[in-house]
Amino acid sequence: MKLKIDSNWIFAVMLLILIGVCVSNNQDVQTTRTTSDHLSIMSGNSGGTYYYIAAGQAKILSEKLDGINVTTQSTSGSPVENMTLVNQNSANLGIVTIDGFYYAEEGDEERGFQTPLKDLRAIQIGHTAYLYGLSLEGRGVESYWDMVGKKISVPPVGSTTYYMALAVAESYGCTEENSTIIPMSSSEQADALKDGTIDVAFMAGGIPQATVTDLDYSSDVVFLSIDSEKLAEMNEQYPFWNSVEMDAGTYSGQKESMDCLSVNTLLVCNANLDAELVYQISKTLNENTQELAGIHSSGAEWSFDTTEAFLDSDILKFHEGALRYYSELAGGRIE
Repeated sequence: MKLKIDSNWIFAVMLLILIGVCVSNNQDVQTTRTTSDHLSIMSGNSGGTYYYIAAGQAKILSEKLDGINVTTQSTSGSPVENMTLVNQNSANLGIVTIDGFYYAEEGDEERGFQTPLKDLRAIQIGHTAYLYGLSLEGRGVESYWDMVGKKISVPPVGSTTYYMALAVAESYGCTEENSTIIPMSSSEQADALKDGTIDVAFMAGGIPQATVTDLDYSSDVVFLSIDSEKLAEMNEQYPFWNSVEMDAGTYSGQKESMDCLSVNTLLVCNANLDAELVYQISKTLNENTQELAGIHSSGAEWSFDTTEAFLDSDILKFHEGALRYYSELAGGRIE
């Protein structure tokens, strides 16, 4: 006797099995945490502050975490490149500015993010990146008001300081229609200032900034200061950026204090990186701030004191492993 089987019943059973497999796979994705014995830190151009900080972090972590090898990868330093690489691979860490982290999570197309990057988590807040406005004596630029009609260089396209420089230039009436605006690396800017190819350079970095130091040593630099009302306008429009006063004498030729824009940097990891590993990374970096400071002076800012002010931020999401460490350090005050 032949057994008749309803084809609709077979389809229903197969559908239920398929749904069960999908649910199981989704649960696996949600609970999996990736651990790795080799990590890479996405930094910036070799010779820049990002690169030195990342190299120092890689050295510290490799020496103090058993079985873990950490290397530094030179990149453009742009939030788009660094955060995309971190979002794609849980073995990648990356340095970025706070607004870069925010725009990456939001998927801001104007900043170059085609889709939101949702697997980004903060580990530690670090040094402040400053935007320098510089000219040389004899170029006819004594303040930002003198920039209109001049040849101006800005940091590489896509970097946070590129957008900061454009915001400052535009607030003083400089546009591509009435002035020449050229993206350049800091080393290119220094050469261009010296040979007269440009009149004003917006340079980014910590204190001291190597290119600014070299330029200050070899040339008569004019340090440009942002007016207080312009700073107030930009702080309201861009709450990620801070206004800061750089004391006179920070550089040998700097005779007066300079008001400029700044933004904090941070170390970011993938949300799926193993929580215990992130805990150990957080602990190791915060307990070796002085060693990092010995590698680059800005390393002194990569500390719990700097990080603590941002732990309740609405902008940043910290990795659970990092939060566990900071909660223990703060006596359970942090959730």
